[in-house]
Amino acid sequence: MNDRRPPVFARECDLVMKGGITSGIVYPLAISEIAKAFRLRSIGGTSAGAIAAAAAAAAELGRQRYLAGELSEDPQGFAEIERLPCQLCLPATECRGTRLLALFRPAPALRSLFDSFTAALDARRNPLGLPRALLAHYWRAAGVGALLGGGPLWPVALHGGNPLLWLWLLGCAGIGALTAIGWRMLRQISREMPANGFALCSGMPGPDDQAPDEVLTPWLTEYLDRLCGQRQACASNADSIERERPLTFGELRRHGIDLQMMTTCASMARPFRLPFRNDEKVRENNQFHFSESEFGALFPQRVVNWMRARQRPAQQGERSDGLYRLPLPDDLPVVVAVRMSLSFPLLLSAMPLHAVDYRSDDRRLERCWFTDGGIASNFPIHFFDQALPTRPTFGLDLGSTEDADGPRVHFPARNGDARLAYWRRFPQTGLGALGSFLRIVMNVAKDWNHETLSLLPGFRDRIGLIQLTREEGGLNLTMPAERIARLTEYGRQAGIEFVRRFGDPACWPAGAEPVAMNWENHQSIRLRLMLASVAEQLASLERAYSTLAHTPEDYRRFFSERYSYPFKGLGNLEADANGRYPSQAALALAQLEALRELSRLLEEHALERPGVHPADGAPKPTPELKLRPRV
Repeated sequence: MNDRRPPVFARECDLVMKGGITSGIVYPLAISEIAKAFRLRSIGGTSAGAIAAAAAAAAELGRQRYLAGELSEDPQGFAEIERLPCQLCLPATECRGTRLLALFRPAPALRSLFDSFTAALDARRNPLGLPRALLAHYWRAAGVGALLGGGPLWPVALHGGNPLLWLWLLGCAGIGALTAIGWRMLRQISREMPANGFALCSGMPGPDDQAPDEVLTPWLTEYLDRLCGQRQACASNADSIERERPLTFGELRRHGIDLQMMTTCASMARPFRLPFRNDEKVRENNQFHFSESEFGALFPQRVVNWMRARQRPAQQGERSDGLYRLPLPDDLPVVVAVRMSLSFPLLLSAMPLHAVDYRSDDRRLERCWFTDGGIASNFPIHFFDQALPTRPTFGLDLGSTEDADGPRVHFPARNGDARLAYWRRFPQTGLGALGSFLRIVMNVAKDWNHETLSLLPGFRDRIGLIQLTREEGGLNLTMPAERIARLTEYGRQAGIEFVRRFGDPACWPAGAEPVAMNWENHQSIRLRLMLASVAEQLASLERAYSTLAHTPEDYRRFFSERYSYPFKGLGNLEADANGRYPSQAALALAQLEALRELSRLLEEHALERPGVHPADGAPKPTPELKLRPRV
């Protein structure tokens, strides 16, 4: 830090949030605290983090609309977000736990399986809950199984059997009852769950639901609209579809807000960033269609009406099979992208789109399934990174801990902190050893990318880690109100710390002292890393080029001879009298030679004057530049 002037601070920020199902309850107060000091520009997340990202983007849109005079009443979206945890703690209308649990409404045919599932998750707090749920829903199957399991022993025991016989009978009857319950569950898993998008809940209410507005997708659609003042903004439209327009990505973009989230296409075995791109570099959006009937079962009707009315322009004739072209990215409803990111396997239905498999001879549209974005990238902290940042990108990470009484919110105190990985320990003997090992292996396959990124300089100093115990967040859908309230306070602590490190001192808590881990520190780290990484890449380029120079494999031939993806103006390589290049080939060759010259300059100085190379003294470990897909 330069002691001759006060440190600079950021007034805008980007924000990325990790997925975690109910762990996302930590985000509302973090968002509200960050929004007190920063304008939110680029916001991203996965799964539950996508819900939080969409809510933050909608609240920022409402704020910008009001400041621009587009709304007569301030929607006060961030204050609404701050109230959300208290609202989710309230009892559900149907008296089945909290409103947090009510968001996950199972299909009627899967209610018994869902209740058994939630009871099993809550077994540590309520050990009798699972037996009660099984008997309440599967008593017929249990009774038939018990009768068949006991078989001919029943009449013998009922006519004066001895205690040993009764013990044997009850054991056989119990095995029969459990077998019958298991068989009934397997039928539900193999029949009803695939028909419901391979999950227990679709996110939509049933036909006789007493509180349809408490179910996930209708609630989220209305909630996002309320945060951004959508009803006010659309009220003057004469067209009914426009008046009922859900929040779209284009409305965010027009106010300088970039919202992105991750989904996973199981059919294509790859992740996608949402909204799908449709530009000169990546054209993904044009391949997808949606079914009106399938989306009608997954979204409120006004969302489907909007998508049908705003399908992208036709490249061929209109279809008559109920399939419609996916809207252009600006016209895509935000709630559709959130739902595609939030499709946790077995809990929330996967999302069907339709596309052509061009590797197949049958060029017809077929269903392709999209599931939870966290499968591919649960913490996309890389979303908004540039060579050099113009504002900080905060990351809210979620981790696990066995120490319920220890500190839960972690930020590095110094640049050397947070370089070491958090160990995942598990039992290595006993019945739980194999299951724990497999769970660890699956988590590594899913999380290794962001786990390693989080340890790098330039990342670790802008990530706040919130650690939760096994009873907090995750699949704990039945958390009591006091536990939900405790989790939200962890988020508030993280938000306050981001403000203290990167924000305007006028927004700091009373008595807060400056810290070295601030915006200037982050800028310095990113500059040093960029220069060191570019130097390493230039050295690699020069080695490869010089190794093949003056051989049949010399790269220079691509500027004079025609090969695949040829440059324009092959062979026309000489600059004119003004130093301007006459062709694409000439300019590309000049670019290559300039990069080689810079590499040689760096190497010569490093040999002549040790310690002057840009990589010397740079933060460690130094990341590497690699070609990667735009995901």
